[in-house]
Amino acid sequence: MTLGLSQDMVLTKSLSSLHTLPEEILCYLFSFLRAPSILSCTSTCRYLRKVLDDSSALQYAIELEAQKMVEVVAPDAMTSPAERLEILRNQMCSWRAFKPTIVDQFLQPGGEVSMSFGHLSTWDDYPQIAQIRALDSGSSESQSYRRWNAASYPMPKDTSFRVHNVCMDPSQDLFAFVILEPNHMAEISCRIYLETLSTSEPHPLAASEILTSFKPHISANCHIDETNIKLKIWGDRIVLFNFCDEYSHCPARIQIWNWQEKQDFKCIYREPEPYDKMDDCCIVNRDHLIVSSRMSGRLPCRLSIFSFSDLGKPPVRIAECVLPFQPEATFLRHSSFVTVSPDIRRSMASQDIRFYPDAENQLIALNVDGPPSLVFIIDTDQLLTACQSGIHTEGQSRVLPWKEWGPTCSRCIVDPVPNNLFVLRLDVAGGRAVHATPNDDDCTSYSLRTYDFNKYRISRAAASKDFRGSIITEPSTVKHRQLDEDIITSLPYMVVVAEDSIETATNMIDVTFDDENILIIKSSEGDENEFVIDVAKPSSMAA
Repeated sequence: MTLGLSQDMVLTKSLSSLHTLPEEILCYLFSFLRAPSILSCTSTCRYLRKVLDDSSALQYAIELEAQKMVEVVAPDAMTSPAERLEILRNQMCSWRAFKPTIVDQFLQPGGEVSMSFGHLSTWDDYPQIAQIRALDSGSSESQSYRRWNAASYPMPKDTSFRVHNVCMDPSQDLFAFVILEPNHMAEISCRIYLETLSTSEPHPLAASEILTSFKPHISANCHIDETNIKLKIWGDRIVLFNFCDEYSHCPARIQIWNWQEKQDFKCIYREPEPYDKMDDCCIVNRDHLIVSSRMSGRLPCRLSIFSFSDLGKPPVRIAECVLPFQPEATFLRHSSFVTVSPDIRRSMASQDIRFYPDAENQLIALNVDGPPSLVFIIDTDQLLTACQSGIHTEGQSRVLPWKEWGPTCSRCIVDPVPNNLFVLRLDVAGGRAVHATPNDDDCTSYSLRTYDFNKYRISRAAASKDFRGSIITEPSTVKHRQLDEDIITSLPYMVVVAEDSIETATNMIDVTFDDENILIIKSSEGDENEFVIDVAKPSSMAA
C-alpha cells in the first residue's frame, strides 16, 4: 500500500531540503532556470529570497533576460557579475533619462546607411563604394575601418558586371556583395561573394567563397537596371531578395542559404501569379521571413510570413497579415543579429563588455511613405504567435484581417507635420525605437524621441521618481486619408523627448542607433553626395 502525500506536504518537504543546502549550491542550481522560474522559487520563503539578494550572478542573469539582451565579452574579461550588472543597469538608466550628448561629428559618403555591432556602413550605388567606420575607435581620423571600391575588384576580363548590393556584418567580420551578369542563354544569373571585412580574403567560416544560383533567377525580359536586389544576413543565414520596379511584370524571388554549410541546394521561393509588388524583407527567429508587399489594384498592403526551417525545400507561406490601407511604398527596419566570431572576441580589449538586443526577441518597423507617412512598430513574438494560433489548413496560408493581429501586435506612429518635405524616419533596435520629428513646417528643426516597448523597462520607469517621459498603455487612434475608419493600435510603450532640438539647414534627416550610440544623419550643404553624421550618446551618463 502506497502512502500518498498532499501537494502542501511535498512542497514543505522540498523547502526543508532546500534550506539545508549551502547558498553556493542553490545559486548553481538556480543558474539552470529561466528568470521567471528563479523569481517564483525565491518568492516562496525568506531564505531563498536572501539567496537571490546575495547573488550578483543570479540578479545579472535575471536582468539580462528581463531586458532581452545578450552579452559580448572578451575571452579574458575580468569583470565580475556585480560589475556587469551595474553596467547593464546604467545603460538602461541612460536611455531612460535620454539627454543625447554629441561626442563626435564626421563626413561620410552618401548612400544606403546601416549600423551593426558599433559600426556604421554606407553603400553608394554610384560610384559603387562601401565605407565602414568603427564608431568607438578613437578620433574621427582613425575611424575609417574599410573603404571598398567595386571598380578595383579583380574580375575576369571581358566580363561585364555590376555590384547590385552589399551587406556587412561586423560581428562576424563578414562582407557580402552580389553581382548580376548575363549568361550564354540570354538570362541573368547572380553570384554572392563572401569575404572578411578586415582583410578582403575569403571568409574562413564560409563553406564556399561564392554562392551561385543553380537556376537563373531573373527573366531576360527584365533589364538589369530594372532589377532591385537586397541582401540580408542573420547569423548563419543569408537572404537574396530580388524584385523589379513598378513598371516590370516579373515575379519577385527569395533565395536563402546557410552560408556556413556546404550544400548544393538552397531555399528558393518564386512569387506566383498574379504578381504583387514586394518591397522589403527581414529575417526573424532564424527560420521565419517577413516580407512587405503591396497588393495589385486598390487592395491593402500586407505582411507575408514565411517559414524556412528546412533549406532543402521552398519557404512555406504560413500567413498573410493584412494592413488597413494601400501605401505608395514600404520598407522594413529591424535589429541586426550579433554573432561574434572567436577572432572578433580575441581582438576585444580585456575590459570590454557590451550588450546587444537578443535578436530572438525583436521589433520591426514598417515604414510607410506618405503623405502622411506612418510607421508601424510591430512586436514579432506576438505577430508569430497570432499567425500560428487558430485553425490552419495544410498547404494554405492563413489570411489575418487587420483587426485580428494589428491592434494588439503593433503601435502606429504618424508624421506630426504632414507635408511633402518630410518622411517620418524611424529606426528600431531590440525593444527600442528612435526617430526625429520636425518642429516646424520648414523641417529645419527636429526633436529626437526614444520609445521603449520592453515591459520590464517600462515597469522600472513607472517606479522611478525621476522619470520625465510618458507611459502609454491605452490604445491610440490615427486617422488616414485613405480610410473611412481610424487605425487603432495598443502595443504598450514609454516615450521620452530630448530637451534640446537639432537644427539643420537641409530638409533631410535620418537616425540609426544601437544600445551605445545614436547617429544623426544630415545632408551636407557643401556636397550633395556626402552626409554629415553626428555621433551621440543617449545621455551624458553614457558619454
